[in-house]
Amino acid sequence: MPYLCVMVFTSKFHGYLQGRNFSGVPLILLLASLLSINPAYAQTARSAITIHSEENQVIDATTAPATQYLNGNVRIFHEGTFMYCDTAILQGSQLRMYHNVVMMQNDTIRIFADSVYYNGDSLVAYVYGNLTLQNGATRKLYSNFLRYDAQNKIGYSPGDTRLVDGSSSLVSRRGKYALNEKKAWFYKQVQVIGEDFTMATDSLAYQTTTQIATFLAPVRIDKDTSRLYAEQGWFDLDDKQGDFIQNAAFQEGATIARADTIHYDGKKDLIILHSDTTLSTYFTKQDTAFAKSIYYDRGKEIYILAGQASYQSPDNAVKGDKVTYEKMTGEMHVSGRSQVSDPPFLIDADTLDYNKSSKFGKADGKVIWRDTSAKTAIIADHVLYRGESKYMKAHNDAGRPLFITEMDTDTMFLRADTLRAFRRIVAVKVNTGNERTQQNELAETAGISDTLNRTDSLLLNSSPLADVMPEGKDSVRMDTLDFFTGEGKVRIFKSDMQAICDTLLFHQRDSVFLLRGMPIVWSDSTQIAGDTIDLRMKKQKIDKVIVRSQATVVSTEDDLFYDQITGRQIEAAFLEGKLSRMDVSGNAQLVYYLRDDEKAYIGVNTTEASSMTFYLEDNKGKEIRNFNKPQSKVLPMEKTDHEALRVKGFQWSPEKRPDSSSSL
Repeated sequence: MPYLCVMVFTSKFHGYLQGRNFSGVPLILLLASLLSINPAYAQTARSAITIHSEENQVIDATTAPATQYLNGNVRIFHEGTFMYCDTAILQGSQLRMYHNVVMMQNDTIRIFADSVYYNGDSLVAYVYGNLTLQNGATRKLYSNFLRYDAQNKIGYSPGDTRLVDGSSSLVSRRGKYALNEKKAWFYKQVQVIGEDFTMATDSLAYQTTTQIATFLAPVRIDKDTSRLYAEQGWFDLDDKQGDFIQNAAFQEGATIARADTIHYDGKKDLIILHSDTTLSTYFTKQDTAFAKSIYYDRGKEIYILAGQASYQSPDNAVKGDKVTYEKMTGEMHVSGRSQVSDPPFLIDADTLDYNKSSKFGKADGKVIWRDTSAKTAIIADHVLYRGESKYMKAHNDAGRPLFITEMDTDTMFLRADTLRAFRRIVAVKVNTGNERTQQNELAETAGISDTLNRTDSLLLNSSPLADVMPEGKDSVRMDTLDFFTGEGKVRIFKSDMQAICDTLLFHQRDSVFLLRGMPIVWSDSTQIAGDTIDLRMKKQKIDKVIVRSQATVVSTEDDLFYDQITGRQIEAAFLEGKLSRMDVSGNAQLVYYLRDDEKAYIGVNTTEASSMTFYLEDNKGKEIRNFNKPQSKVLPMEKTDHEALRVKGFQWSPEKRPDSSSSL
């Protein structure tokens, strides 16, 4: 009978209740009566959700089970979880809480949010809005949504999340938090921000008790001017130390270290490199180290190298199975096999034949050939070397040799089937002003390239190489030039420039690269191609690019429409590494897509002229000058056959472009 009375009460006075405030009216006895008789509240495997207090309550008994509306200082308990809020709606095992919601478990787990939906059967809570999960005194998790398994104490966050643990913050796009295990997993665009470092990765596991982060994807750590990279490993956020495993790399300014594993201790300023399948490498402006294991105490400046170890500084060069060198005291200890140092050259290998008097060397097996004066290195299977003529030839049994050179604050990587370096004495024609002209400079360099077909025995001859005698009546003087060549499938990678060709010749003194055999050069979104390309460097930066015969320049931002320039010859000038001027001569042609302020295409300009000059600023067009009766027109985007606009010799070959030093 009490059950029927409640139903009548609710039906008759429903309108009356809606229009009045029942703050302070005790309805707990009514609720208790209802729950004790209603069969829907029979005891199940889960205990019932218990209401401990509220300021007022309204019960709608027309629903099954009845719906309870709780308001003001609501306190609820269920299965070891205390819950607090301003407003709640309870229907059987389904609980909704709003405003200033707090969930508490044990003494350490607290969840604060705007609202929560809680299922008393599954013990799963869906937490929304301005969410904070606190686990311990200094550990807090912030998000806008959390699926929380209250029984297993596991939270899942599918959205942006930030975990603050002491002085470190971990940010990700989604995460999982196992509070019993004191462990968290972060996924997608993970970033860790510490007191003096930042870490970026895509997947990360984090042990909250030890503050150790385990990398589940490639990771990078930045600290001041230093950078660490690896594909696996771990890092202690508190002690600032860890192991970086697989393709590990460390960089700080001009200092570069690579190894299978790099152990880093930020507090002790200590780096330990170890590799099993290759040699660990450590490059600085003054020191170079190769070994299976490299221990470097940067504070005390102590090197300990073990396993095929080699070390070189401006004052010392040594190689052995183990090398210990203290730079402050100059003390050095070496054991095992030796190496050859012939400044500015250094050669080490598995096997090495070297004659100091004749400076002739033949190295085989994991050869590393370096020129410290030019800041270059060659890694190959075999190297043939003669110091008197500065001749070197490098090739591999499998794969291809690698050439590395430091250029300004950047590094250039080059691979080819065969690499050579040599010195040649040539006759140089000078003009009446006793200055070498640009034409003579190019002519003599081109003449050297013809000698590449000569035999190695000629190049290694003890007598000077045959002179190149220019024709003409101008005065002639002798000059000594050093050259570097790459022959066969040349591939170049530099952060701001990439190139491919069949043959490359580098004139060291004048810093001129000659690319021959279907050369292509890329810079940013621009591709340059032609029969031949000359790259001129100045202060270790690109100063001028000259493209001869069927020269084309193509650029695009979306791989849909292509800005194009073509002519018989294109000469591009650079200022501080940025394109500033471009001169196109001989049947010059321009295809340029016009855009509005919102970058939308509004038309395409086509121009033909005898020659053109382009002025650029920050790699963007500033002014175009056309010469000798130019013909220009603007075509609409919709009614234009864009394929037909492609200039003669057009090619767009992003698949051929080297995208990293490892892709060469």
